[in-house]
Amino acid sequence: MRMIVKKPASEPEYSLHDAHIMELQAERDTLRLVTQYGYVCTAAPYGQVDGDVELTGVDWDSSYIYIIEYQDVLCGNCGAFTGKKMTLETFLLEHSDGTLDIMDESYGFRLTVLSGFLNLQDHILEFKLEIYYTGEIRYLLKE
Repeated sequence: MRMIVKKPASEPEYSLHDAHIMELQAERDTLRLVTQYGYVCTAAPYGQVDGDVELTGVDWDSSYIYIIEYQDVLCGNCGAFTGKKMTLETFLLEHSDGTLDIMDESYGFRLTVLSGFLNLQDHILEFKLEIYYTGEIRYLLKE
């Protein structure tokens, strides 16, 4: 039997873990994540860098966000919840005032998945964001 082993995905140059996203900006097929204080370099000396992130070639009809609201437990804990799935485009229209705290990120074939906490004016919810794209991930470093 012939065996083929999938090559591991390359490590991203920067990590969005613990990044605070102040705004999501959509322009044509590009999504820009505007950070409050940047993100972390994954190579030594592992410092914080200031900048934003862009994903190009975003397919708005195939990009979704799942919003989770916990019932009788603190956000992020195990327990009962209710939720809603919507397109990223709809989310941008309905929650333009929300900010995101990224806790985890993963990258697959033409897919970036971010998860963490959605901060709205009156409460905190959990989210999972699936961004389907055919372009690039661009780290826009502020000098």
